[in-house]
Amino acid sequence: MRPILLIAIISALFIFSCKPKKTTTISYPEKFEGLTQLVLASETKTLVFSETSVQKVLGFKLGSAEIKVTASVTFDFYVDFDKDGYKMSFSSTGDTLTFNSPLLRVKKPVINSSNVTYPEKSFFINEQEKAVEKLESLTDEFIDDGEELLHEPHVIDKCREMLIKYLMGLCKEMGYPLKLIIVEFPEIAT
Repeated sequence: MRPILLIAIISALFIFSCKPKKTTTISYPEKFEGLTQLVLASETKTLVFSETSVQKVLGFKLGSAEIKVTASVTFDFYVDFDKDGYKMSFSSTGDTLTFNSPLLRVKKPVINSSNVTYPEKSFFINEQEKAVEKLESLTDEFIDDGEELLHEPHVIDKCREMLIKYLMGLCKEMGYPLKLIIVEFPEIAT
């Protein structure tokens, strides 16, 4: 069982029972017991990236080649309890929990599959070698796409829904009945 969270909820219940008309707020800078990161949602997108390589000798262009990569990329969105902390507030009736979540983050993307084509070839350029170089650095190319997804309402809603399910299950497991959990994410830096 998660002793830190259990102690926190028991403390909140004790405080709540002593002063029934006030809202109880508890802040936690530390992680849930045994849990530092919780993945809430994944988004898979097909992304296309192309790059043109130019071969020059003494400033003269000998040829150019284009490498086009189409990749299926998965982005995982998570909260980090160890880095960011969180805050919980119980309503005066004790049946509503407001959870100020840690910052929503995105992991480095995972490339599920990729397809490489060469729309433009050159006798002087080894396209396959350039493609291998590009594939090795591809996750770095797609990091910005994951950061952009953090601002998408459907991603934020999916993460909120999963965090509510997780917290509701945790409270149910501990025998603490809640009717409503409100999850608030801090503003995501741009």
